[in-house]
Amino acid sequence: MAIMIADHQLNDFDEWFALFSANPPPAIGTWRLWRGTDDPNRVYVVGEVRDSDVADVNAFFQSEKMAAVLAQANAMSARPMEIVWLNDVTPG
Repeated sequence: MAIMIADHQLNDFDEWFALFSANPPPAIGTWRLWRGTDDPNRVYVVGEVRDSDVADVNAFFQSEKMAAVLAQANAMSARPMEIVWLNDVTPG
């Protein structure tokens, strides 16, 4: 499984959440939204997908529509969103 984490430091959670709700993550894998307890304008969008679906998820986020949505999201942010992909590592 692969994990995608999008880290947002927002100016206004409610404004961003309206955009997020209107443009949810792809219907591939499992997605969750985490909000900071100490800083409610800090959010993480976390997706877990099969390794074989990573290319499709990347294509979704690179589509013309989502590129425009992500540009809007970055305009609502205190700093540019950071996206990282992670894979599970088993010791031994």
